[in-house]
Amino acid sequence: MRDKLAKAWDVTLPATGSGADLMEILKRCRGGQIRALYVVGENPLATLPASLEVRAALDRLELLVVQDPFLTETGQMAHAVLPATTSAEKDGTMTNLEGRVLRVRQAMDAIGESVPDWQIMTAIANGLGSQWEYESANDIQAEIMKLLPGYYNLGQPKKIVPTADQYLSNGYAAAAAGRYKSARSENARPFTLMMGQLLYHSGKMSTLAPGLIKIAPNTGRIRMNPTDMERLNLEDGATVKLTSDRGSLQIGVQVDQSVAPNTCFFPEHFNEPPVKDLMSVHVDPITGVPSFKRTGVTIEKV
Repeated sequence: MRDKLAKAWDVTLPATGSGADLMEILKRCRGGQIRALYVVGENPLATLPASLEVRAALDRLELLVVQDPFLTETGQMAHAVLPATTSAEKDGTMTNLEGRVLRVRQAMDAIGESVPDWQIMTAIANGLGSQWEYESANDIQAEIMKLLPGYYNLGQPKKIVPTADQYLSNGYAAAAAGRYKSARSENARPFTLMMGQLLYHSGKMSTLAPGLIKIAPNTGRIRMNPTDMERLNLEDGATVKLTSDRGSLQIGVQVDQSVAPNTCFFPEHFNEPPVKDLMSVHVDPITGVPSFKRTGVTIEKV
């Protein structure tokens, strides 16, 4: 497949294993080995905890380019911002969680100077001396269909036959248990702080939608089980000191029957107050993906 793609694009592809995952990229930025970074549709400065020193990594760069529909916190640090369109303003495809390829059709004109991502990347590539001849999203789709036969299978999905044995044999269960085992420090404190999504939000971009914010605003409070609040003599709206291995902050509390006892919850969509900076970061040894959605905390009434 590598040879096929290299021939189609008339290039020599980088050697296998020469790339870097997110954590390694940040490390190389801080160390000066990476001097330029091109960020497309991501906002690491707002998403990742302070312990990962994202700002320090971006500050070391000689060139930071951000391509995004919105001027994010990361975009505000960029030397160049390339305004991209949203999914409502462009044609193309998306692959859903079932692995099915679905069409995306343009529903409205692009706002301001924004253009689809493929147009930005084509312009940059040609400016650097390449000869990309794409003139529409259909040209790119035609190339994908030529190089990856069967990718556009929009018919009935294949029937899935459960084969649990392959997951329970060959040491898979033991390996998975080891990868997802909680760190000891999480159990050293009486409460587990969880960060997750709310029904009406996705990531951080949905917080820019006035309608969704009206339905589900940022209360700036952690959510607790009423039994725990009663045990700690806390009333709705009271202020507590929330402490983890990474630091502490003062924050309000609110009653939430859906939160399990001995846990507390804060929506990951919001950065104020900076609850995410209390999170311990665990990096999966196989995928290199950082996890920071739960950590042990103490809760003290102020």
